[in-house]
Amino acid sequence: MPASTRPNLLSLLTCIAALPLAGADKSSGGVVATPPGERLQFEDYLEPGKTVIFGFVSDFCPPYPCPIRGKMEDPLGVLAAARDDLVVVKVDVNREGITQIDWNSPVSMQFGLRRLPHFVVYGPDGRIVAQDDQRSADTSGFDMVFAMLMELPEQNS
Repeated sequence: MPASTRPNLLSLLTCIAALPLAGADKSSGGVVATPPGERLQFEDYLEPGKTVIFGFVSDFCPPYPCPIRGKMEDPLGVLAAARDDLVVVKVDVNREGITQIDWNSPVSMQFGLRRLPHFVVYGPDGRIVAQDDQRSADTSGFDMVFAMLMELPEQNS
């Protein structure tokens, strides 16, 4: 389905991109932050037996209203805290001192990023199970993360 027919999903994408990128380690609710703007190797963050979500984001995406953001301060943090089988890796594409989306950062260039947020999801076996495609409208990574968020009890109350 074309992205233009899913306004709520596009709003959520923008909302997640606008989330604060507070640094965290693996002991703080399953959220890990990578060094800002730097290249990365997915393998460095994989944990055997856990699903790992890589969310490429920037503080400089404009905030838009969305239903999930209104209910949760930090949707990805809430998701990571709610599931012991999950790790969220927030990949800030911006280098220090950049005051707009840093499309020229080493990590943006490494993955050819053209839109944010961008998701890559690895399964417990260490293999990619879903990922967004920057060259098409494929948002399978986002769709998987969105479905996980909608399954949380907070969304059904």
